[in-house]
Amino acid sequence: MDETLPLRQAQEAVSYIKSAAKKTRLMPPLSSSEEALDCVENILSDVKRARQILAVGSQQELMPLQADSVDKFAPALPENLVIECKFKDGSIVVHLYFLKFRRGVKNSGGILDAFKKDSTAGHMLVHNGRLAEVKQELVFQAPLSSMASDLDSLDRAASLLIDIVGQLHAFDSM
Repeated sequence: MDETLPLRQAQEAVSYIKSAAKKTRLMPPLSSSEEALDCVENILSDVKRARQILAVGSQQELMPLQADSVDKFAPALPENLVIECKFKDGSIVVHLYFLKFRRGVKNSGGILDAFKKDSTAGHMLVHNGRLAEVKQELVFQAPLSSMASDLDSLDRAASLLIDIVGQLHAFDSM
């Protein structure tokens, strides 16, 4: 199964992990099992969301960095360069696409405003309503050996939190 995780989703997972860690560090003194249950369920929610994002992954088409965030690069990226970042099979993969624009394409329904690979034309895609040919593609890949162990750690953390929630519910029913 060929699953990829766009960089944006990885950043979202990291945000959830940081949120869960912060909640554990800043946990106030608890005076009731309801307060404890609420705190643990909030932490568990963040851990589950991070785990879901990292485990599921998603296949996405081209993710243009220069279309949304040109101002983040100095100097700005040229219009004919697309950068795609994703996590795939335990590695971070960066694709650079150098485009040659062909002609304008009429926009029917707004779907051509986003990047979209054209599977029928090989290395053709639509960028901002213009048909472009991928003239050159460079791929950089770096393994992230810790990703699998990180998922295992999130699984263990989620299991532990679920056990704590169960114990708190049992304590409440006494």
